[in-house]
Amino acid sequence: MIAVEQRELPAAPLEARPLKPRLVARPRRRTPWHLRISAGILVVAVVSSLGGGGLLDSASSYVLQAQAQSLHARWAYMRHNGIPDADFAALERQWAQTQATVVVGAGGVFWLPGGADTIARWQAETDAIWSRDLSRFRSEAVVAEQSLHRALAPETEIQRKLRLEALAQAVTPLDFATLRDDWSMEARLVPIDRHIAGVASGVIGQTQQAGRLGIRTDPAADMLARANDYSLLGPRQRMAHAEFLTRNLLALQSNLQGRLDAASATQQVFQATSDEVSAAALYGIDVSSYRNRMANDQALYANALTAKEFNSISDDLKQASAAADHAIYVVMSQTHVISGVTFYYQDHPLSCEEAATSMALTHQGVFVSQDQILAEIGADRRPMYVDGQGRVRWGNPYETFVGNVNGSESNYTGFGTYYPPLVRLAKAHGASVIAYGSMSAATVYARVIAGHPVVAFATWDWQWHPRRDYLSFDGQWIPWIGPVYASHVYTVVGVSPGQVLVNDPIRGQYWISKAAFEAGYSDFEEAIVFA
Repeated sequence: MIAVEQRELPAAPLEARPLKPRLVARPRRRTPWHLRISAGILVVAVVSSLGGGGLLDSASSYVLQAQAQSLHARWAYMRHNGIPDADFAALERQWAQTQATVVVGAGGVFWLPGGADTIARWQAETDAIWSRDLSRFRSEAVVAEQSLHRALAPETEIQRKLRLEALAQAVTPLDFATLRDDWSMEARLVPIDRHIAGVASGVIGQTQQAGRLGIRTDPAADMLARANDYSLLGPRQRMAHAEFLTRNLLALQSNLQGRLDAASATQQVFQATSDEVSAAALYGIDVSSYRNRMANDQALYANALTAKEFNSISDDLKQASAAADHAIYVVMSQTHVISGVTFYYQDHPLSCEEAATSMALTHQGVFVSQDQILAEIGADRRPMYVDGQGRVRWGNPYETFVGNVNGSESNYTGFGTYYPPLVRLAKAHGASVIAYGSMSAATVYARVIAGHPVVAFATWDWQWHPRRDYLSFDGQWIPWIGPVYASHVYTVVGVSPGQVLVNDPIRGQYWISKAAFEAGYSDFEEAIVFA
């Protein structure tokens, strides 16, 4: 107990004492209830702390306050790790109530009996929230993974293994919630990603086609790079970029297809114009202006980016083609006779091809006799025979002269030679051979109009006959109309709008109709064009 010393104050002199004032009644001010409780608790706490034993243990109050603060911090941790705020609403209200009145560093409630029960209840509810939400979020993550697996089907086991490992490594509700959200979004992205991949693949195909057509594909390279970057993004980033990327890819695909269609049409016009200009060149027409025009259009074509530009190029090409066609019409409407070709009759019954070649060579100032030609190309004198399958077997006129030059085709004693040995002979003597082999009658006309004599293989009577090809000794099928109908070789030296001028080594020089020439020439359609 504290001893209080009491001292008696001296009385004031009578004359110095003031008059006693009148007492006035004042209303009594009431103390708020929570302050009264706090004051009461404070008194009890002070008494207890002074050693009175009392009702409270101040050390226990501080322990409970520390436990409460620890739990409150744990709630913050749990919220940070994925537990929704709503799950702590009731606990947060209770926490606020305990901290509304703090007495000597501890919540007022923790000074009263039952404070420990409050902490125990908070602990149990906290554990239950964590366990419940952890289980719920894990289940939702498992469902999301299964849904994604179905969406990706067929999916490799290695691909799925990575997700299952991530699931096994997750430890907090936030971990599971993140996996759930990502996988749910991935499942929604599967058709979107596949659509983007399909469009991108289509663009790649278009760029390859554009490469073959020789046209630009701007901005395909940039868009394909963006599509590749998109595939490397996480699900949230892909979802944010998917619509914009898809729209741009589809727009590019449409643009490229329009370009490809227009470019393909322009390429066809290029080919048609090139053919027409080449035909004009065959007629000896100066085509340099047409080719310069085509070269300019080719440069424009390589840089065109719109269907309108391609169509403009096509229009210009068509104009050039029409001009070349008109030039051909003009020369074909005229008569052309090649000068400087010496006429020779054939020296042997079957030396028509040698005679025709000798005539054509004179146009270049090359003079080689028929016998010299025969000697240099050689002859296969082996007789014809019919094999077990009824096929005529004889020498190969594409390699040498077949049979005896003084023989007869009708009795299989002699036949002749085709263009390859004659071309070799001409070149060996320094002659210029412009073309040889298979060619149309129109090409023959064009070459003659251009001033080139042509050795043409045709029929004797200028009529078409069914072929009865035979098999050479070395296994090559040989064009043949014998033995009843005979083939013949001519030197073509002139063309008019309706006729052809030929040097016939047997019948002399004469004009025949183009219809007759084409009928006789159609059995073989082989010729040699000399300079």
